[in-house]
Amino acid sequence: MMEIKTLEDVDRKEILKVFNESFSDYLIPFQLSQEQLALKMLADKTDLMLSVGVFENSHLIGFILHGFDEINNEKVIYNGGTGVIPKKRGSELTKQMYRFILPILKENKIDKLQLEVISENIPAIHSYKKCGYETKRELVCYKGEIMISQTNEKLSIEKLRYYDWDLMQSFWSTYPSWQSSKNVINDLNDSYISLGAYLENLLVGYVIYNSNNNRIQQIAISSDFRRKLVASTLIMEIIETYGNKLSFINVDKRFKPINTFLQKIGFRSYLEQIEMELHLA
Repeated sequence: MMEIKTLEDVDRKEILKVFNESFSDYLIPFQLSQEQLALKMLADKTDLMLSVGVFENSHLIGFILHGFDEINNEKVIYNGGTGVIPKKRGSELTKQMYRFILPILKENKIDKLQLEVISENIPAIHSYKKCGYETKRELVCYKGEIMISQTNEKLSIEKLRYYDWDLMQSFWSTYPSWQSSKNVINDLNDSYISLGAYLENLLVGYVIYNSNNNRIQQIAISSDFRRKLVASTLIMEIIETYGNKLSFINVDKRFKPINTFLQKIGFRSYLEQIEMELHLA
């Protein structure tokens, strides 16, 4: 017997089991521990009351994990993971789960849904498009052993005492993906190393770094101070303390300067993703 329902009453150990089974043969296979899943759900702002699963004889066989946040006065749902165990694929279970959950999201006045999907995962992209998703932008994921040859000795690098988002966002030429958004960073502030580059007490750039996974969450430089080694100086500060093996996911492919800079200092693309959105309003 098949049943579709939300996940608030489902044991997280069962979610973990099905999550790992669903991603065991993924394009980039990966497995999570219970602790890693808990951290992912926290970072994704997962709300199990807005998430959905498909059950066969009371056993979970597929799921969509949804995070919730309010961004720019919009209620946004983030798909933090869609999975169906391998032997149950091909029956349009993802489409059926969306058919179930979309009316619930509309009742909760959700404005839009968003997700990232690996560019090579053509079946998943096709499935999402059938559910109403449209491509928003292309993203690049980087990792590498980073080498910095020059820094700006006139800069003072200091820990950020607080996030002045009005000022920091004025440095942006593009916006971060969900996992690196300012709301997630605010919630998980204790997990990050946040450094500012100052020139005569003026903040001209910053970097936010997660030492747990060696990942740069955000880096941005004031448009008036680019090409002045500000980014190099910030990253060198990270390297000197935490080592030169770094990653940086979901970089906007359209923003050529940051992609060129990352490649120049040793980052190598290992994955490309497509950011997609489904508008409900």
